[in-house]
Amino acid sequence: MKILITNDDGIDSPFLKPLAETFAENHDVTVVAPRAEQSWIGKAMSRRGTVEMETHTDFPGPAYSLSGTPSDCVNIALAHLCPTQPDLVISGINIGHNAGLSFIASSGTIGGALEASLQNLPAIAASMYLDPEAFRAVSQRDKALSNDLEDHLVHATRILKTFASTFIENHRPQYGQVHSLNFPNRNLDQASIHKARTARTLSSSLFERDGDQFRFAYKPLETLDGDEDPTDRNFVHQGQITHTIIDYSTIDQKSYK
Repeated sequence: MKILITNDDGIDSPFLKPLAETFAENHDVTVVAPRAEQSWIGKAMSRRGTVEMETHTDFPGPAYSLSGTPSDCVNIALAHLCPTQPDLVISGINIGHNAGLSFIASSGTIGGALEASLQNLPAIAASMYLDPEAFRAVSQRDKALSNDLEDHLVHATRILKTFASTFIENHRPQYGQVHSLNFPNRNLDQASIHKARTARTLSSSLFERDGDQFRFAYKPLETLDGDEDPTDRNFVHQGQITHTIIDYSTIDQKSYK
């Protein structure tokens, strides 16, 4: 297969190259990712100004970084950088989960996959839950991944590769659909993939005030669901892998019934 990979954590994300390397074992991979982190940006695109490109030679195939958003990366890649149209677009693996509607609606990882699906291409978004300490360390690039986390990540990329192959064999592209996978932070040998609905996470204050300035300060979000409901959030916290189909093409269906 020909595969385009993007993310929202940036070209230097420690989760990006292992994903590209795993898929490059069997497929033709092109990487186009933001130059800097673009988390919590959704499907924003750079309407004003110019988007600048740099070429990277340390990936197993063509690789570029852009001074734009994940959606910019996919849009520009499909029109200008991919030699031929890819068979699949993968966005991720995101540092942190994207389980629950509040996360999905805000996620640049989901946004990059959505841009592909709006061009009628198969699109997968992949994310990994991390405990707060590991999340901070990985997000801030404080140090190299621990051996355990690196092994866990590589295991996740191999599960994702198997899922992607089966997905392409059994699914035709569905306009507006993003297939979102969330990986847990513990033993994947004991995990299986569960179809899950989106958790109803409540958005709340995400900014701290300092006089006339406000700074983003994430706080855990509450949910309207019970602990036993079959949601992406609950499954991933139970150590399972979740598969949620986010279908933007059905947004207006209830309005016309």
